[in-house]
Amino acid sequence: MMESGDYNSMGSNRTTNDDQQQQQQQQHDGRRNRRVDYRFLIPSRDAGAIIGKGGKTIQDLRLKHRCQIQMADCESPERVLIINGDQTDVLNCISDILLSIYENHQRSTKSDQSEIRALIHQSQAGALIGKGASRVKEFREKHNIDVKIYPQCCPGGSTERCISMRGNKDDVISCLTEVYSVLEGVPPRGPYRYYDASTYNGYNVSDYGGYSDNQQHPRGNNHYAQPQGYSQQYGGGYNPLLQQTGPVTTTQVTIPTELAGIVIGAKGSKISQVRQESGASIKIDSEPMPGTNDRLITITGNPNQIQQAQFLLQQAVRQSGLWNQ
Repeated sequence: MMESGDYNSMGSNRTTNDDQQQQQQQQHDGRRNRRVDYRFLIPSRDAGAIIGKGGKTIQDLRLKHRCQIQMADCESPERVLIINGDQTDVLNCISDILLSIYENHQRSTKSDQSEIRALIHQSQAGALIGKGASRVKEFREKHNIDVKIYPQCCPGGSTERCISMRGNKDDVISCLTEVYSVLEGVPPRGPYRYYDASTYNGYNVSDYGGYSDNQQHPRGNNHYAQPQGYSQQYGGGYNPLLQQTGPVTTTQVTIPTELAGIVIGAKGSKISQVRQESGASIKIDSEPMPGTNDRLITITGNPNQIQQAQFLLQQAVRQSGLWNQ
């Protein structure tokens, strides 16, 4: 509310407008200069280029750009890179990181392309896609790079999606700057669950923008049998597609008897959890099938429920450390 004395000035309206514009600019600058976490998905093979020998590169980046940089170690083919700082410093830091990765890749490839995959909340994706994908097309044409927003959230019940920008390093940074500018006006809506790369499963990387490593995550020769045509689609945790209706069917898979206790859990706790999270009906035979050492698992539900139940059962076995991949 203005003071009454303001009305005594001939230039009161001009002053008020200038004050409002200054206040809006200060608020805008405040949003851009506050220190927040910026999250990116990177392949683990590039971690060394970011860390450097004895941690020298990452320490130099921290000092030069006045940013906090975190990159948790894990055995999956991808890691989450977290940079905390104001936006300008973070963008300059990412530019140097892309240069380090580029120089590292030059030893094995002559590609002049750089790529960054930023993690955003799923509720913000629409603002970056635009009506009829108009904004994505605008990003591509304006910055002369490839831009893709992946359709699925990252695994483990995460609410984060990837936007990939690939091209000349400076053009990538220019596009990333505009992306963050758009996101400033579109705060996340709903709960925010960060992606943890330790929940990586390697099956739907093409849907959420992850990185694959066939040596670490082979697809064949596993004891947990899968029905023909089965495709692991979901990355764990709650998935809204489970709520979709569909024909109720029954699928049967097998598991070695020595692993049955893993998926049943103490006093049936694990199998009860799988039933609850997937919505499927699951029955594990108490005795091996005749002439085998395998137990039969019968799963009943709609296709999405069955797929989620299969994933959760397989995940329980993998996490036990007893799965012979």
